[in-house]
Amino acid sequence: MWYNFKMQNILKKPFFILKNNLIFIQPLLLYLLLQMTALSFILGRNIYTVPGIVLVASMLLLTVAFAAGWFFINKLGILNYNPEDSKDEITVKAVKNFRMFFEGVGANFIKTFAAGLLYAAIYTAAMFATGRICLEFLGKPDIIFEFQKIMQASNQAEIVNILNNISMQQKIIFSGWVMAFNAAASVMNFIGVLYFAVIFIKESDLLKSLFETIVFLVKNFLNCIFIIFIMFFLYLVLNLLSVIMGANSFSFVILIIFFTIYLNYYILLVFCFYNDKTKGNSNNGAEFVRENETGN
Repeated sequence: MWYNFKMQNILKKPFFILKNNLIFIQPLLLYLLLQMTALSFILGRNIYTVPGIVLVASMLLLTVAFAAGWFFINKLGILNYNPEDSKDEITVKAVKNFRMFFEGVGANFIKTFAAGLLYAAIYTAAMFATGRICLEFLGKPDIIFEFQKIMQASNQAEIVNILNNISMQQKIIFSGWVMAFNAAASVMNFIGVLYFAVIFIKESDLLKSLFETIVFLVKNFLNCIFIIFIMFFLYLVLNLLSVIMGANSFSFVILIIFFTIYLNYYILLVFCFYNDKTKGNSNNGAEFVRENETGN
């Protein structure tokens, strides 16, 4: 076998951890709603004003604070997981884990901020490199210049006429660019989650964690590709649901809930995968587990 433990175990364990800690979805849902509200004020407005800059800066700091606390409680959910727990024990542990959110913010804000900057730089470089590769091997996607015409079209017939005039070659080139950037984004998203898993579970410094992330990827390459593929497939399913359900308030709420579950499962899946493969060798994590179990 190309993996050294069953893939279904990789997928099942984080599902049960999420089931035991559904309360973890609450801060994620609140965060997404706050960010969408803030974006509604930014879109179509000049952000290069004092209120605009303050709002953007606040959104970024909110993101860092949320990530610091949310990653931390998800880590605790993994370290505290015991399949033999009773329903009462599961409830008590979930509440105790959740109450550690703000402690996680205070303890991890600085390193989450620094790690976020480093990852953002790496992500930007990866997307730039993807664009250069596409330009070299696929050619220039001139089809993007047609989008402005489509946006300015006065009726549907004009839109259809513009689309019909786009050459098949340009459609193929554009499709190649979309596929390449989707693939690159999926890989980089996984690397980002894995990087934070290393930081929070192993609790190494940022550069050492980055090196350990790369080593882990190489050692578990096929398993990582499997996880990326599964999560991308689930993402496509969510997009398909958004098309099927249409645009109304009820479907929007349902899709947001599904999306939060998807995100929380993704985090737990990667964190749990890393923890299990490295046997969770984190002294600080073990200390927090003992503190939660004793209620101190």
